Amino acid sequence: MNDVKKIVLIGAGGFGREVASMIEVLNEIKPTYELLGFLDDGSQYHDGVVINGYPWLGNHDWIVEHKAETVCTCCIANPKIKKKIQEELTEKGVVFETIIAYKGFGYIGPGTEIGPGCVFYGGVTISVDCKIGAGVVMNQMVNIGHDVSIGDYTTIMPFTGISGNCKVGETVNIGGHAFVVPGRKIGDGATVAAGSIVFANVKAGTTVLGNPAKRMRELE
Repeated sequence: MNDVKKIVLIGAGGFGREVASMIEVLNEIKPTYELLGFLDDGSQYHDGVVINGYPWLGNHDWIVEHKAETVCTCCIANPKIKKKIQEELTEKGVVFETIIAYKGFGYIGPGTEIGPGCVFYGGVTISVDCKIGAGVVMNQMVNIGHDVSIGDYTTIMPFTGISGNCKVGETVNIGGHAFVVPGRKIGDGATVAAGSIVFANVKAGTTVLGNPAKRMRELE
């Protein structure tokens, strides 16, 4: 049991509760984490509150006080808010853990680098020689091709495919069932709507939708 890590989850909403469930599945396969509870600044939380069987421990200051013996994962869905929280706490010496929820399937190829504080749901496949930044979320059955770069705090929703040699920036949101053809670039802060097929580069801060994906200014 010496290699079991004590962990807390920042954010007690739906995302956080999903990650707690993922940790439970991982522990069924092999004892990996001791989940101590949730941290959340929400006004609805107070001493004695229990979320899916785990206690509310306090706000973000709690992990700073316990950083020597505890790791954490930020389960905040908004990429910009997650970036702010994770970077501020990292500067204070807090260690962020990457959670990879293998359930008998999924793959990460050789030469791939993964940053701290990521969450990969079941069925995520990442090919060879990719670079995945900090705080990246990949939902169920995401498929990443070879030599892909994904920037910090980007979120990719279920059943999305990103082909080889693509470059995805920071704090990007890619909706479910989207597909990006080989070699394309998606700029920082862009949004690719669900079901879109990206044939052309996407400029930073823009929203694209459709097949082929086109800029939708009214959604920005």
